[in-house]
Amino acid sequence: MPARQTWFGDQAFGDSADALVTVAYKSHEDALSFLEDSLQTDKGLGALHGPKLSGKSTVARRFAARLPRDAAVANVDGSRVKPREFLATMLTQFGYDAGLQSHEELVKMMRVVAIQQTRSAQPLVLIVDNVDRMFPSTLRILNTLADIRVDDRYAIRIILTGGPGLRALLESAGMMKLAKRRVGDFELKPLALHEALLYLHARLQACGVANADTVFPLDVCDRLYQQSGGWPGLMNKYAREAISRATSFPLRVADTEGDTEAEEMPDDLPVLGADAATGPLPPRLIVTRDGENLVDHRVSDKKTLIGRSDFADLSIDDGFVSKMHAVLILYSDALVLLDLNSANGTTVNSVNVRSTILQSNDVISLGHHRIKIINAPAISDEMKKLLSAPDTIKMKNLVDLRARKTARLGSATGQNRG
Repeated sequence: MPARQTWFGDQAFGDSADALVTVAYKSHEDALSFLEDSLQTDKGLGALHGPKLSGKSTVARRFAARLPRDAAVANVDGSRVKPREFLATMLTQFGYDAGLQSHEELVKMMRVVAIQQTRSAQPLVLIVDNVDRMFPSTLRILNTLADIRVDDRYAIRIILTGGPGLRALLESAGMMKLAKRRVGDFELKPLALHEALLYLHARLQACGVANADTVFPLDVCDRLYQQSGGWPGLMNKYAREAISRATSFPLRVADTEGDTEAEEMPDDLPVLGADAATGPLPPRLIVTRDGENLVDHRVSDKKTLIGRSDFADLSIDDGFVSKMHAVLILYSDALVLLDLNSANGTTVNSVNVRSTILQSNDVISLGHHRIKIINAPAISDEMKKLLSAPDTIKMKNLVDLRARKTARLGSATGQNRG
C-alpha cells in the first residue's frame, strides 16, 4: 500500500506531473498576458519574479508553447550556469552547432545569428529562468547580448524570470543594458482558496481520479492551502507527503501534519515579519555598492563562502576581493565571520578584523562593496563579553564556550534518560 500511494502521489503532484496537466489560475494567466505584451513593444524585454515554487518556470514553459511553431526560441535555466555553457545551450536550441569554440567566439556567433534572424523578420526569443542565480560572468554575457541591434531594433526578444531579488539585480549598475530595455516586471501572486481547490482536484483528475473528493475532501484542501500559502509548488509538496502518510482514503486533516522544518522550505520565499514567523528568521546579507542594492542573500547553510570566485556561495565581482575572501559560520546563537587570509583584508563597522561575531546591522566592507547583516542570531551575555576581546582570544573563547554548552546539553540529556 505505501509503495502504491507514493506512486499515486508522484503521478498527481510529483516533478513530472506538469506533463499531465497545467492548471491555469488568474496570476499565471495575467503573467502570460504581460509577457506577450512585453515582446510586442520596441524594447521587447519583460521580467517575471516570485518566490521559489511560485510557478515561474511553468509560466515560462507555457509562454514558449504559445509562440508560433516556427519561432526561434531558447529556454535556458540560468542557475549557476557558466558563460560557455549558457551560450552553447542557447545556440543548440536555436538550431546551431556550438562545437568546441570558446565563449568569446560563441558571443560573436550569437551576434551573427541574432542579426540574420532579425533581418529575416524572425527575431530570436530568449527565455532565461532563474536569472538571479546566474554567475556574474554569465550575467555580463547576457547584458552584452541584450544590446545587439539591427537598424536601431533590438535583435533578441528577452523574457527573464527570477526570485524577489530580480528587480534589484536588473536595476544594478552592471545591468544597465538590460535595465533600459525592460518594459516592466510582473510579480506572481499565490492562488486564492477557491483556485487552490480547483488546482488540487484537477491534478488528481488528470491521473485518473474521477471523484477527487474521495482523496482530498474540502477540509484537507483548506489545510494544504494554509500550509502552502497558496504557492503551487509547495502545495504539490505537501499534497504528495500527505498521500504518502495516509492509511486510508479520503485523507484526514491529520494526514497533512508532518515535519515542515525550515531547511525544507524554499530558500527565497519572501521574508515574513517576526510576528508571522514560526521560528527565528534566517540571517540575510544585503550587498550594496555605492549605495545601490545588488543582492539580498538568505543564509541557510552552515557555512557561506564569500569571494570573487564564481564558486563562492556569495560571489562579489570586485578586484579588491580575493577569490576566497571570507567565510560565515552560522550557529544557533552566533554568526561568525572568518577572513581567509585575503589580500586586502576585511573590515566590520570600519574596524579591520580577522574573525568576529556578527550582530544585526553590522556592515562588512569588502573592496568597493558593503554587506549589511540582517537578522543575525541573538547572542547570549557570554557571547557579548567576547566581542571586545582580541580576535585570537575571541575565537578561542568562542570555541571553549560552545564546548561547554555542548557538554551541559549532553549532561542534561543523560539525566533525562535516567
